[in-house]
Amino acid sequence: MRLQSEQSLLLIVDVQAQLAPHIQGGKEVIANCAALLRAARLLKVPVRVTEHCAARIGNSVAEIAALTHPDEVLSKTHFCCTDEPGAVGLLETLGRKQVVIAGMEAHVCAMQAALGLADHGYQCFFVHNATGSRHASDHAAAIERLRMNHVQIVTTEMVMFEWLTRADVPQFRELLTIVKSI
Repeated sequence: MRLQSEQSLLLIVDVQAQLAPHIQGGKEVIANCAALLRAARLLKVPVRVTEHCAARIGNSVAEIAALTHPDEVLSKTHFCCTDEPGAVGLLETLGRKQVVIAGMEAHVCAMQAALGLADHGYQCFFVHNATGSRHASDHAAAIERLRMNHVQIVTTEMVMFEWLTRADVPQFRELLTIVKSI
């Protein structure tokens, strides 16, 4: 199945100040999350950003916060955002069936978000190079488990070009600029 911008929602999970420095390839993960956010804005894909226990872990890193509106942030204490009271209802109001998931840590909150959303009937797309963990083995295990649970594993560029669908539209050049910025 392919992604469609009209059916998609971008979910950025817990790319937070106290966590990000400890993630393997954290700078690449942040850059890819920011690129996905810019592409979502360009192609009118709604965005939600989670922050887990922000008082202790900090808010979203500057690169993510700069691209996020305050009303798009979901504060949470549950590892799985769908366990947070009212979270599923908020997502349902957007009327999207596909959720693109990026963020930290791949094997904890990001993976649990994908599994929880899949349990609620969403088609989930987990962005391999826009997710990360402190240990590479945890990231690899999350990818393997998600595949076994029928979550689509994609890359940042896969998402952006599937959302765009064609090269003869005005957004193509701007999307190329986003791709080249990664």
